[in-house]
Amino acid sequence: MILILDNNVVIDFLIKREPFYEESSKVFLMGVFGDSDNYLSVPMLTDIYYILKKDHGSLDSQRLIEENLQYLKLAGTSADDACWCLQQRWSDLEDCLVARCAENIKADYIVTRDKSGFKNSLVPPITPAELIALMEARGKTYQAETSC
Repeated sequence: MILILDNNVVIDFLIKREPFYEESSKVFLMGVFGDSDNYLSVPMLTDIYYILKKDHGSLDSQRLIEENLQYLKLAGTSADDACWCLQQRWSDLEDCLVARCAENIKADYIVTRDKSGFKNSLVPPITPAELIALMEARGKTYQAETSC
């Protein structure tokens, strides 16, 4: 299964944000166990870095992202993709870029806590909870590390 993860899911995992950490952790575990190829769009790196930097500083934020890239693949966008997205006039340009990346990598789902941002996407959005339920229906379960 090919997944592209939205910023909110990645950040939930990286900073162990409650009450979302357990579900995001299970999504990451899917990639660790090879049940999915989890992608992050390259433009999202700067957004994630900016958010992490506020609490972790520049170097620690870069280290945290780099350490977790072993479980994530990167999907790029081209200048043509950016121009196409600008012409689409989505209410959130970043969501459009994520959706375009999802199309480019032939993703099965965009994993997000905000499905409304992807209502115009050709790749269906799915919440972490919905994805976990889908995998459980297929006989796959994941035990997330509990956050303290």
